[in-house]
Amino acid sequence: MSKLCLKDIPWETRNLGMPAYQLEGTIQNHKVVESILEKKHAQLKENFFVQLKVDTENINEAIFSQEAGFKLIEMSICPFLDLNLISSKVASDGIKSIYFVKPEKNLAFKNYCSPVEQLESSMKTQMLEISKETFSTDRFHMDPSCKKFVADHRIALWVELDLLKNHQNYCTYLMQNKTLIGFNIWNKESMILAGISQDFTGRGLGKSLYVQTILDGMSKGLKEISSSISLNNIPVLNLYSKLGFSYRKPKYILHYWS
Repeated sequence: MSKLCLKDIPWETRNLGMPAYQLEGTIQNHKVVESILEKKHAQLKENFFVQLKVDTENINEAIFSQEAGFKLIEMSICPFLDLNLISSKVASDGIKSIYFVKPEKNLAFKNYCSPVEQLESSMKTQMLEISKETFSTDRFHMDPSCKKFVADHRIALWVELDLLKNHQNYCTYLMQNKTLIGFNIWNKESMILAGISQDFTGRGLGKSLYVQTILDGMSKGLKEISSSISLNNIPVLNLYSKLGFSYRKPKYILHYWS
């Protein structure tokens, strides 16, 4: 049992334009949560945001937090793939025995992989544009207490100031001539963010992108590739299943806005 406390989230403070925290520790009843929130109100005297992530087996903690004013926004889950199994299969039968990607007619595209710091500025600009138009099922876009422009701005800042400036990140991407079709930002711990331009959705290119990301991860020596995804995002959940991923660590995600 750990003491309940509010932990600063500096990047969300920047993204949301108000103090942001994560509630951590063991929730024994709703009164302890109310007490912590009241103390923070008295301390700040301004609006603030708190997020809470609860393992699904601890459902009472989710219930207690909602009694204290939190709102359940989504459930998340972690897809993962054992690349040792994939490597042995590729070695014996070739990649097409595992993933057959039907080529799109009249669409000549190429796969690339690069450390993010080596991406050209024009590429980064296109990634930001895709990010702005693509993401609508993340928890901030789904939260009725968060305005759409705030959720859009949050994604843009996350991509520009965090993902594209972290030198441990790689980017697998699809190009048609000089046009970016889609991208997947990942590192040696997980796939972080992927998107396909709306002009190219519905053509099976998401599968191509994820397959190439798996191959790129294998080439870098990864033994497992994983991610975290909202259960709101059914198309990508289905894609993970088709690619042979398993799932673990389901969580309730709750928000509190003062």
